[in-house]
Amino acid sequence: MKMFNIGDCVWTALTGLRPIEEPCPVCFGKKSVTVILGNGDEVVVPCSYCGHGYEGPRGFVSEYRTEPGVKACAITGRDVHEGYKNEVRYHFAGGYSDDQNNVFETKEEALAASVKRCEDEKKERETRACYLKQDATKSFAWNAGYHLREAKRLREQIAYHERMAILCKAKDKSHD
Repeated sequence: MKMFNIGDCVWTALTGLRPIEEPCPVCFGKKSVTVILGNGDEVVVPCSYCGHGYEGPRGFVSEYRTEPGVKACAITGRDVHEGYKNEVRYHFAGGYSDDQNNVFETKEEALAASVKRCEDEKKERETRACYLKQDATKSFAWNAGYHLREAKRLREQIAYHERMAILCKAKDKSHD
């Protein structure tokens, strides 16, 4: 790695975050998913992935996309730490500093490093999203089970109250 001196003009690799809205990776914007139960029945439940933390499913998720960038800087200071690994940290005007692995002689080198960093961050986000989707699928199954259990309980309550209403009507007629 080339050592730069105070006063040298160099390029640093940057990455910036830009907020974007993308279709939900679980419901694909439909706001609900179909869960196939073990007996083959299909149950449509609200998507809890894009609705997590909100009043209901939104059909989209907010993500941040990293974008590559470069910045031309003049070196105003340099810290050299010698030891097991020789490390250099460069300082620039405005209180900005960066390590030796992120400082380049040409704009093209800095841009290539920035693009690679963006690709690495994208892969990490996709891996994280895959794990989140698997967790969300578990909650869909739980939600389907919960709602089916509640629907059964309420049907039983309806049947009970209808029987009671019939008995009340019959008793009322017997007093006439």
